[in-house]
Amino acid sequence: MSVDKYKIHQCIGKGNFGDVYKATDISNNTLVAVKVINLDESDEDIAVLIQEIQFLSKLRSPYITKYFETFINDMSMWIVMEYCGGGSCADLLKCYRKLNEETTAFIIRDVLRGLTYLHEENKVHRDIKSANILLTSYGEIKLADFGVSGEITMTQLKRNTFVGTPFWMAPEVITRSKTGYNEKADIWSTGITTIELVTGSPPLSQYDPMKILFEIPKKRPPLLTGVDFSENIKDFVRYCLIKDPKKRPSSSTLLHHKFLKNIKRNVNLFKLLEEKNKWSEKHHRNGKKPKYPLRVDYGDLPEYDPLIKWDFNTKKSYHTKSSPMEQTLLINNESPLLNMISLPPHSQCYELAMPTKLSSPLSPLQITYSSQVSPGSPQKPQESPDRKLENTSHPVPIKFLDDVVLYSLQRLHVRAKAPSTKVTIDKLMQNFIDYESLQPGLSEAFVEEILMLHIANSNSHPY
Repeated sequence: MSVDKYKIHQCIGKGNFGDVYKATDISNNTLVAVKVINLDESDEDIAVLIQEIQFLSKLRSPYITKYFETFINDMSMWIVMEYCGGGSCADLLKCYRKLNEETTAFIIRDVLRGLTYLHEENKVHRDIKSANILLTSYGEIKLADFGVSGEITMTQLKRNTFVGTPFWMAPEVITRSKTGYNEKADIWSTGITTIELVTGSPPLSQYDPMKILFEIPKKRPPLLTGVDFSENIKDFVRYCLIKDPKKRPSSSTLLHHKFLKNIKRNVNLFKLLEEKNKWSEKHHRNGKKPKYPLRVDYGDLPEYDPLIKWDFNTKKSYHTKSSPMEQTLLINNESPLLNMISLPPHSQCYELAMPTKLSSPLSPLQITYSSQVSPGSPQKPQESPDRKLENTSHPVPIKFLDDVVLYSLQRLHVRAKAPSTKVTIDKLMQNFIDYESLQPGLSEAFVEEILMLHIANSNSHPY
């Protein structure tokens, strides 16, 4: 499988394990959702992850998002799944703050239908919450985002892994009791999600999640109280949040509760979604900032020598023997980077073309791609007559932060051997993201200075 099969659009969601992108399957021109898991940040074994996701791809239920395929690209795992154009229930809450009981009942009913199917297949979702309840453009309800962050196939009716979001976690999951936990943990999370939908947030969400985490098993189960809520929804929540999982009803039993039996045959979610989409456009909420930005592939760099030792000694001479990375990035007449720099006719390699309009605190470089060549596959001029060093009136803009700075730092992250070094690089990446937002153009100026240093150094001290 190849990433070339998919055209990536904007980031539509993100979490601890990766980012979700809206994409188009070029082979059939259909929209899909692609979850990209950063394997450097995951403790899971790759083979185990693939096995789990392949198993999930066999699930067939109208209440569960379909999984299409999985493949590895560089240091990421790409999971291709059904695209739900209506977003999540969490998105609805951002727009409407809270939902009425009728709409909530409609959503929770289909959540329980999805859970009934999963539980009959001896699987546990483990992370039911509004953010993981998706809606199609037609208002259909789908469960998503399960089975990726840990073991899900039950060889026995218990779990000993700690997965989920604290505010929605069942007490037995938090305490990790000797008996483990089973599918009844999903019922507790469903009760918390019901409260979340009609109030706008889960109980105790005003507290720091890690501070309140171990208080949840000690406290009495949360309840809906007051005249704002019907007795049916109060009773439904009470049943879901029974502390003893053995006494907690199953999903199939809860489907017969009055709260769900009394809803109208059809609840018009389409109108809610239509208004939510208008609100999102008005407030620029259609795209999200990914935690791990995807980068343009500038071609294959040479394999790194595993014997290379990291040396951050600032007194080291600039003119010592270069590393494989330095040999690749060396600015000379055959450098891949030079192929992306727009030079005026008959110029020397150190005479960079500068645009007249300043877009950053420093004069930015004019970096372009030939319009006939994809940015993802730069080639040397002699290898492709279509790729030329030329000035163009319509340059393809480079996202300096994503395509150059973060791309380079991520490769350094891969090369780093010590965990402390990886942590340092993570912090540096986050700093670049933060400071670029405060001072737009900083990354561009930073890249410019590096290029100019390489060029000046190459002319003064040719290798």
